Amino acid sequence: MSVSLDVVLEVGDLAATSADAVVFKYAQRLYGAAGAAAERLRAVGVPPSQLELHPGEFRFVETRGSLGSPLALFVGTVRLGDFGYHEIRQFTVRALKALESHSELKHVAGTVHGPNYGLDEDEAVLAFVGGLVEAFQRGSGPRALERFTVVELNAQRANRLRKAMERGLSGTPGVTALPGGGFRVQRMNAFVQAPPMATAGTVSMAKPHAFVAMPFAPELEDTYHYGIQGPVKAAGLLCERVDQAVFDGPIIQRIRERIDTAKVVIADLSMANPNVYLEVGYAWGKGRPTILMVRDVRELRFDVASYRCIVYRSIRDLETLLSRELERLG
Repeated sequence: MSVSLDVVLEVGDLAATSADAVVFKYAQRLYGAAGAAAERLRAVGVPPSQLELHPGEFRFVETRGSLGSPLALFVGTVRLGDFGYHEIRQFTVRALKALESHSELKHVAGTVHGPNYGLDEDEAVLAFVGGLVEAFQRGSGPRALERFTVVELNAQRANRLRKAMERGLSGTPGVTALPGGGFRVQRMNAFVQAPPMATAGTVSMAKPHAFVAMPFAPELEDTYHYGIQGPVKAAGLLCERVDQAVFDGPIIQRIRERIDTAKVVIADLSMANPNVYLEVGYAWGKGRPTILMVRDVRELRFDVASYRCIVYRSIRDLETLLSRELERLG
């Protein structure tokens, strides 16, 4: 049995990744990487109906050359709206357990779930690798398993996820950094408690979050990642947002659910995006504390004279102003 597991993060397309096996989720529908893989599998005679699984079920599929890996594992999970940090952690635990039936596998690949549909990026990746660390240290996984590659399509997000992994895994018992990046996880000789590496898992379920309503535009990406996330996390909150362009139908329900339970809603009214205004109206209707901000008052589409609204000129300016506003709200 392999005594160590190398966990690395690479930029790439999961469907094209070369590994012995690749892992996908079926969240009562096919989304993202799983949906793309399903289309490739359909082309070689694997119907999407074969990938439909109830929560707790799993199925191995021979990819017949349609994917970069010869074997794909699909794991059934709860619907996307209920798939939170705890479920991400449990997903990797269950996947590693299921892979034990293929003891010869040396290299497995998968992707982090959550950021595309609104979960906090850092918390999502820590939940994912936390499940890997926990399961492997307790003896789960194929006997020959030596490497797990976490694949992320977006290069900028991959860089942020790497940094989150470094912060979360540093100092974890049985885990050491690899010279070229990534971490080596040692199996434990005796039963161990779940590693204390992350605030992920069940702790995240009770951790308050801020919901961010803003346009998903390239020119505002730095605003979110460097102007908003820092102050939000410094205030002890998870930072979540939902891209309505990624999913339809159920994602509207998810937006409502996350606003309903948010400690604060932060809305960037720049670019006059109608979806952002709708989310602000919903938050007001639910009585959620709301922070409004805009980069130029000329972009506003209503009179905010009676509302507090942060007008920021730069990301650094926003970071300072938002920190003060969050402190004021307690």
